[in-house]
Amino acid sequence: MRPFKAVMTKKNIIVLTIAFLAVAGIYFYLYKDYFTTPNIQILHTIRPKPTRGPATGEAQEVIAFGLGREYKLTSIKVVPTLAMETNKYPHPVWELTSKSNSVPLKAFIYGGKIKGMHPPVQGSQPEPLVPNIPYTLLVEAGSVKGEHHFKISEDSRVNE
Repeated sequence: MRPFKAVMTKKNIIVLTIAFLAVAGIYFYLYKDYFTTPNIQILHTIRPKPTRGPATGEAQEVIAFGLGREYKLTSIKVVPTLAMETNKYPHPVWELTSKSNSVPLKAFIYGGKIKGMHPPVQGSQPEPLVPNIPYTLLVEAGSVKGEHHFKISEDSRVNE
């Protein structure tokens, strides 16, 4: 009796290559989100400003941004959306940056202080938001980024 000897013919190599590519294609199709860069999910809400003592002429409401989970943010910018469309480097109405020591957070308030983050220009203050102007919030946490479009209404008085 002769021993069985496996021989890889050209036909066998082609069939195995096609089968491997088909399995790899199916895997990539089913798990394609695994290969994309994750985005930070952002939502916003306008809330009454907590007051202590007698009411002053300050803003009556604040805009709060919520993130899908906790992030150690490295950059926060709010820019007018129209300025982003017409200018490569639009002037932000509010901007904070961090080198490495920002605290993990799940939410923050427009214009508020965030531990470990500071304005890139020392002493700069957030500008008041103008009603009915669309704005874009841009956040970064290392290589992960997020973007959120929002607009405040005439009824809202945020940071006036």
